[in-house]
Amino acid sequence: MMRRVRRAAALVVLALAAVPASAHAATVTLAKVGDFTAPVYVAAPPGDTSRVFVVQRGGAIALVKNGVVSTFADLTSKVLSGDERGLLSMAFAPDYATSGLFYVYYTARATGGDATTTGRITIEELRRDPGNPDRADPSYSRVLLTIRHDQQSNHNGGQLQLGRDGFLYAGTGDGGSGGDPSRNAQDLTPGDEGVVAGVNHDYRLGKILRIDRSTGAFTIFSYGLRNPWRFSFDRATGDLIIGDVGQDRYEEVDFAPAPGNGAGANYGWNTYEGLHTYPAGGAAGAAPGTVLPVIEYPHGPACSISGGYVVRDPALPELAGTYVYGDYCTGDLFGAVLPGAAPHSLGLNVPGLSGFGEDACARVYATSLNGPVYRFATTGACTAASAGSDTRAPAFTLLRAAKRQHALRTGYVSVRARCDEQCTLRATGRVLISRTRARSAAASALKTRTARTTVVANTRTTLRLRLSRATRRAVKRSLSRPHRRVFVRITVRATDTARNARTRHVRVQIVR
Repeated sequence: MMRRVRRAAALVVLALAAVPASAHAATVTLAKVGDFTAPVYVAAPPGDTSRVFVVQRGGAIALVKNGVVSTFADLTSKVLSGDERGLLSMAFAPDYATSGLFYVYYTARATGGDATTTGRITIEELRRDPGNPDRADPSYSRVLLTIRHDQQSNHNGGQLQLGRDGFLYAGTGDGGSGGDPSRNAQDLTPGDEGVVAGVNHDYRLGKILRIDRSTGAFTIFSYGLRNPWRFSFDRATGDLIIGDVGQDRYEEVDFAPAPGNGAGANYGWNTYEGLHTYPAGGAAGAAPGTVLPVIEYPHGPACSISGGYVVRDPALPELAGTYVYGDYCTGDLFGAVLPGAAPHSLGLNVPGLSGFGEDACARVYATSLNGPVYRFATTGACTAASAGSDTRAPAFTLLRAAKRQHALRTGYVSVRARCDEQCTLRATGRVLISRTRARSAAASALKTRTARTTVVANTRTTLRLRLSRATRRAVKRSLSRPHRRVFVRITVRATDTARNARTRHVRVQIVR
């Protein structure tokens, strides 16, 4: 996270609530959204353009809806806050509109008088109140993952993101102290947890973890990170960008292009800090086996990077395709077109910069531990939920549809499908009745009920199209007549988050 709050106390930074940007984005300003209590992150559910959620370090999540602020969730009884600890981020399930599920990352208070549970990294599934979409359900929670973190209060990581594959991605710090004395960031061996040199030792620390939301099972996606306080996926390209907080000399931005996103990558810590060896400080050179950063900047007065987002806000063309980020100690904001372009100053400043965020309109936000939350803006218009320049329709496969189905017995016909990205599947069926060797004709007003579901990438799902009682009676009458056959023409439409769509058809026969 930030390099410890007290380090910034010596910095005196003056800024306006809305400061014009430099020549690189001459009309861009920071529009103040409101004042909160130590905000660190901003998020919104997919497709919901009316709500913005502000994560506050102390343990509360604020909801901003139509300019009115309310409390969505209060987790203060669970969250241990202070220094770099607290409620650090949240993420929404792809099907949040129907499931109401969301996820939080926090450091926990001690439980049961057990001091070793103090500061425990916790990733938890929560749920929207079924009776009130503007409140969380206090009766539901499910812990997906915990990591012991009682020895040091710093380097907790804290970012959650949903990948295009539907998995939950979490960034963990190296366990704290300085220099990674327990070598967590390079450790890939499970089962050797403990305390080394006054630091919790756990192979899950200093990593990006890829978590199955249904089971909590995880894999190490990438490693060699010191404290990836903020990382994000470019909503247009799927590229992964990590802002990794440095030790004493350098801050860095790491870039992993889609579709692989650097799976298995080693980002080098604690052999390298930025583009330099650690601790000697020499040039990294080729650094075999290591993915070196695309951006590095030195300390003094800068000290702690807060990674941001690639701007895809259609109302902000001045920054289109620009990755924005900043530094906690100076509050200065920068932009760069990744992976190759040099960074430039945006001429904007957020004192106490703690993080960034993005809403369903693709608008980008900056948060200050001092209380304000700002939005990068020109007009501030929200055109619609956007996925940037994604114009490719989802590729999906109808995996299986039995040619002959006993719908009179089961009450439905079914088809199995799979998308190559997160998408909504909508299936409809039209009943066709034919005589033997004759062409099928649509039965008047005989249709199945619509089946609809949202699926994550490469996940098989079964769509069941139910038949009403009236339709089943009509089908039964037809099948009782000689030389009659009944078919259902199933149409499946897959729509991704950018509203690109593809349609496929399949025909099945209903038999007794």
